[in-house]
Amino acid sequence: MAVIKFPGRKKPFGVTWREPETKKQRWMYFAKKRDAEAFKDQVSTDLRQRTYVDQRPVPFKTYSRDWLARTQPTVSPKTHELHEWAVSGYLIPAFNQMAIQAMRPDRIERWQAELLFRGKPGPRSVQIIRGVLRTILEDAVGKGVIFVNPLARVRRFEVPERELHYLDIPQLKQLCEKAGGAFYAVLFLTEAFCGLRIGEATGLQWPDLDLERRRLWVRRQAIWRRRKDCAPGEPRWKLVEPKSRAGIRVVEIPAGFIPLLIAHRASLDGPNPLDLVFPSQTGTPLYPENVRRRHFVPALRALGITGIRPHDFRRTFMALHVQAGTHAKLIQERTGHSSIALTTDVYGKIAGRMELAQEQEQRFEALAARAMPAPVPVEPETSSGRDAAAELESESAKTSDPSTGP
Repeated sequence: MAVIKFPGRKKPFGVTWREPETKKQRWMYFAKKRDAEAFKDQVSTDLRQRTYVDQRPVPFKTYSRDWLARTQPTVSPKTHELHEWAVSGYLIPAFNQMAIQAMRPDRIERWQAELLFRGKPGPRSVQIIRGVLRTILEDAVGKGVIFVNPLARVRRFEVPERELHYLDIPQLKQLCEKAGGAFYAVLFLTEAFCGLRIGEATGLQWPDLDLERRRLWVRRQAIWRRRKDCAPGEPRWKLVEPKSRAGIRVVEIPAGFIPLLIAHRASLDGPNPLDLVFPSQTGTPLYPENVRRRHFVPALRALGITGIRPHDFRRTFMALHVQAGTHAKLIQERTGHSSIALTTDVYGKIAGRMELAQEQEQRFEALAARAMPAPVPVEPETSSGRDAAAELESESAKTSDPSTGP
């Protein structure tokens, strides 16, 4: 790096350097030499410490919009919708035209504190928005726009733990009786007995079921997109692969549930070009919000049950397997969790609420009995031993008595 003087220019002192990533030569001009020297020293320090950032400001609004466009083809429609909600609703209003290189930890932390103090959105939503911001800034680091993610130095905050809800066996039975017909009762039981997400259940096709071998293959899910995200004439629903690789799996079907599935298949008399297990009246996948609003929520209200979501059928599936004594690894494979950490977390919470079964309690008692040490034998005292002990106690009493003199 060097400071070069160009006589006759309005800003005659120029500083030249090469960007670390692109190796392009850059210039910056100053009216005073001392300003040029100070700038040269700052850039030299940044290059040496690997904290150099592009001197051309990039507005956060511009970069975040570009990030949304670049990531849309690589994420699911639901994920893109969540990203757009966070960027358009909270991040752009907060940082707008601020240069992404100028975003500092204290400024981000003040914005975070304002959101939390406002109380709406809640802490869990603020955590999601913070996660989207972190991803955008990490992308900027990867593109060489900034070299340090300022969010890494922003204070974290505690998010209240969401209470774990699931249906017990009597509640599940009563819910299916109030579901508004056998069609939706079979749908709810499929989610609860096989641990399916609602999109996996609505995307299920009859070739995915082997009723003789009592097996169900999860190969796809039905998703619904916003109208503006669909091409002209394209339906809002779409059959896609499951949420992750682990989502492609096989699950056992309870033997007692097979007759209900056979009767359910025989009752389907409407159009069904996709051979769906749970088609709508027009033959398309069911719209999850309609199922929730028209059948799931009214059944819960009729039973006076609160706090249960459609996704809690998966928790119910796990609770049934915990009660049956199924190993956590087997539950992970059947729920399609990518990491066993999530499975064991939910597994532990559910198991902690349950009492030991009689057989388990008996096995534990047997193991505890085997671990008990043998009783220590006590040797019987002789008369000579008792006399010697009495003499020692008498001598000790005399020595400790202050009234006894020499």
